[in-house]
Amino acid sequence: MYIAKFIHQGRPRYTLRQTCCQNNGTLTFKDLADLGCDPSKFIEYPGGNAFYMAETLLDQLEALDIDVDADHLEDLFLPFLDPEIYRAVEVFLNRSQTTARLTPQEANTLHQSLSSFDKRRLHYLKFGTMDQGPVATMPAAIMGDLHGKCRDEIEQYFIRHEAALGHTELKSYLFVAFDLQRFFSGILARKMPQALDQERVDNHFLEEICAIHERLFSKDSAGTGSTLHPYLVRYLIFFYDNEYMGSTLLDDFARQFMDRHRSFRPPPPRPKFNLDKACSIFGISRNKLNRLTKKELTQRYRRLARTSHPDRGGTPEAFVALTNAFQRLIGTVT
Repeated sequence: MYIAKFIHQGRPRYTLRQTCCQNNGTLTFKDLADLGCDPSKFIEYPGGNAFYMAETLLDQLEALDIDVDADHLEDLFLPFLDPEIYRAVEVFLNRSQTTARLTPQEANTLHQSLSSFDKRRLHYLKFGTMDQGPVATMPAAIMGDLHGKCRDEIEQYFIRHEAALGHTELKSYLFVAFDLQRFFSGILARKMPQALDQERVDNHFLEEICAIHERLFSKDSAGTGSTLHPYLVRYLIFFYDNEYMGSTLLDDFARQFMDRHRSFRPPPPRPKFNLDKACSIFGISRNKLNRLTKKELTQRYRRLARTSHPDRGGTPEAFVALTNAFQRLIGTVT
């Protein structure tokens, strides 16, 4: 069982669901209970720090002939527990939930059934790295959480875990998840996506999101025909509403150089970009900056990036300086 969250008429709504197998062997889900906008109403507090699930919910599951694991059901509702009760019982919630070891046959089946889109998302959420290497060789143990789950339950899993990403990580996460680096060559594609031609990045992103919709969601009733599935619409919003996180490319170069030259002494850290220096790099005054919108500043950044891009005759240092200046200025405009 799992709790699915979706938006209905602008408000979050929750449903208790269960993955099940269709006659043709494919996995789907069935709704067990409508939890409304507030699943906490299904939690009873008899006193002290105790809690249990409401009889109305248990009766509803029993009527459906659902074999309920009480601990698992309580775990599903922990995010909706009274915060004071949660803090009091948190130390006791470390139940021994060991994931069953996959057999070689199960591991092989999981590798074949999971899409590379799922594997890349899992890898990033677990390790946070952009340069992932071939996901085909990813250990099956990393994918164990998705074993036996239908597409809907898989997407709900990612919704919960993506909530831990900061807004500065979301665009880099999607750049990796949709494998956009494969359309570009060189180290910048793996380490510094903001250095790439963003028009090409945008075009490839739109192509890939449509391709993934066709491969994974086209048979779902929530995303048929030319309508993009709601699970992918949120990625579309994330991609265009966020900027890339800061790059560590030059820091990586410096670290590799120091590893090769043990006697090297790094120079003192450079001071952070001040506003005047950032404006100077962009060729604007503070008064001009105050009149710019985020969209206008981003357009100006892209124009300047084309001239300072290493593939267009610029230098990596100039491009990094431009990008750092942009990150300094973007927080000052509306």
